[in-house]
Amino acid sequence: MFRQKYILPEACIRFRFYLRFFRFHELDYKENVVMQNKWKFFCLVLLFLLLSPYLTFALRIEFDDKKDIADWELGPNATAKVSDGKLELKCAGGDTGIYFGDPKWTDYKMEVHARKIAGPYFHLFTRVQKPAADFYFMEISYNSHTNSIFMFKGGGAKEITGGPRPKRPESKDDKGGDAYTIIFEVKGETIKTYIDGKLQVETKDKTYKDGRPGLGGRDSTVLYDYVEINGPGIAASPVDHQGKLATIWGNMKQGH
Repeated sequence: MFRQKYILPEACIRFRFYLRFFRFHELDYKENVVMQNKWKFFCLVLLFLLLSPYLTFALRIEFDDKKDIADWELGPNATAKVSDGKLELKCAGGDTGIYFGDPKWTDYKMEVHARKIAGPYFHLFTRVQKPAADFYFMEISYNSHTNSIFMFKGGGAKEITGGPRPKRPESKDDKGGDAYTIIFEVKGETIKTYIDGKLQVETKDKTYKDGRPGLGGRDSTVLYDYVEINGPGIAASPVDHQGKLATIWGNMKQGH
């Protein structure tokens, strides 16, 4: 039986050849892209591991914008403004200041770099239940030149330093005032203070288990370069020890 045989024109043959050629190279290209993405991911993981000794994870506020403190709470007789990359806090009268963060925060470490420019007392607060009433605070006194810790309850102060008050380090600041890097840490019942990397006070108290941090003083004015909070449950971003990376608390609350 005779069967008719169709012969494709040369142009069609070439078209089929090129079609197969491009399909092959398309698959090859896709495989290369996948491999490139895998290598990029591997390199990022490796870079993170190499840099990890130089990074911490913390909420850091560097006062580059007045919006940084837009939702912070001022205590009685306290005023605050952000200018030239610093927070200026004035506290007239009693133990007052400015408060921020989540009332449910429990264990955390607060670090500040600050300069006292007027007045006798400089304070940091932790586990604040009610401003100017119920909280822990550390005090640097420029009258006795000491560092101490107090528990405030119902507006009344009880010192819980747990021993002699250590002398505050001598400031080497050549710009006037006294500038220090200060840490106030609470973990369980343990409360610690550090000034310029040196442990000052370590004590225990179980009155308050959670609460917000805060900055303050008594009849004083203090300039803050930054505030950094580190602890479980606190939204964090990587912070380079050698550089600056601002993370605004207001933006983080909104999930930005």
